[in-house]
Amino acid sequence: MIYTEQIIKLLSNHRQQHRPEVPQLLTFQAIANLIQQSLPPQKEDISSQLDAEMREMQAQGEILAGIGKKFCMAPPMLLAESETDLTGLLFRGDRAYLRLAHQALETGQPPAKMLLHPKINGFHRIKNRLKDVGIRLFTAERSVEHLPTTELPQPCMLQGSEGHNPFETVTWTDSILQYLPKQGKQQSERWSQVIQSNLAECTLLKLPTGEFIWFEADKFYELTPDVAVLAMFQLDQSASLLIAIPWDEAPGRLNLQGVNLPSSHAQLLWRLSKPETDEYRTRLFSPINRPIAREVLQHLGCVLV
Repeated sequence: MIYTEQIIKLLSNHRQQHRPEVPQLLTFQAIANLIQQSLPPQKEDISSQLDAEMREMQAQGEILAGIGKKFCMAPPMLLAESETDLTGLLFRGDRAYLRLAHQALETGQPPAKMLLHPKINGFHRIKNRLKDVGIRLFTAERSVEHLPTTELPQPCMLQGSEGHNPFETVTWTDSILQYLPKQGKQQSERWSQVIQSNLAECTLLKLPTGEFIWFEADKFYELTPDVAVLAMFQLDQSASLLIAIPWDEAPGRLNLQGVNLPSSHAQLLWRLSKPETDEYRTRLFSPINRPIAREVLQHLGCVLV
C-alpha cells in the first residue's frame, strides 16, 4: 500500500485542541488534499487509491470511519494470541500511544516497533499497566464475545443524524443506490438504482459519494459505515438471503473480495490471518484460528461455501 504510512502520520498528528489525548476527525477530502500537497507534482488523482487503502486500514483496526466520510485514528490496542501467550503483542491504532505502550511494558525496544515484547509477566498485570496509559489489551478468543450483533438502525443511533433529502440534490453524477438482498447475488451486487417514489419503509441507501443513508418514517438519516454494514447483514437475514463466502478448508483460505464487513469483525479476522500474497482480501488462517474465523462469520449470518 502506497500511502498508508502518510495517512497514519497525518491522522496521529492531528489532535483535538483542548483534548490532545483524542485524535481529530478529518474528512476524506482534507486527507486527500494534504497528502496530494506533499507529493511531487502529478496529474493523476490519488483519491481512488486512498479510498482503497483506507478501507484496508479500517479492516486492520488502524483507523475509524464516521458520518460524513470523516476519519480518525482508532483507539490504541494491543492484541495477544491468548492470556498465556504474551511474548509478542501487536499494536494497532493511534500511534501517539505507541511510545507509552513500550514504556508501560518496559520492553526496552525502539519506540517505533509495532510488535512489543514485554519484560513484565502476567496477563492481568500487563492489562492493568496498559489501562493506566489508555491502551486496551485483547485476546482473539475474548474478542468474539464482544462483537456487535447485526441489527437495523435503532432510534438512539438515528438521533441527531437527520439530514436533507438526497433526491433533491441535482448535482449527483451517478445514481443513488438501495441495498436489496437478492438470491444468488454477492453483497457488492445487491445494490441497485432507486428513485424516491419507489422507496419502501426502512431502506438503506448509498449516495454516489459513498455515504450511507437510512430512510424511515419519511425521513433521511446519515449512518456511520459500521451501522450501515450491520444493517446490510440484518436485511439479508430478514429476507433469508444470506451472503455466501468462499471458504477453502484445506488451506484455510477465506475469499472476502467484494464483501464489506463491520470494522470490529474485519479487524479480528485480519489479526488472525495473513494475506495471500498481495491479495489483502484473501486471507489465510492457521488450523488453530479457523474455528474462530468461522464463528466470526457465522455471527454475521454468512454461509461458508
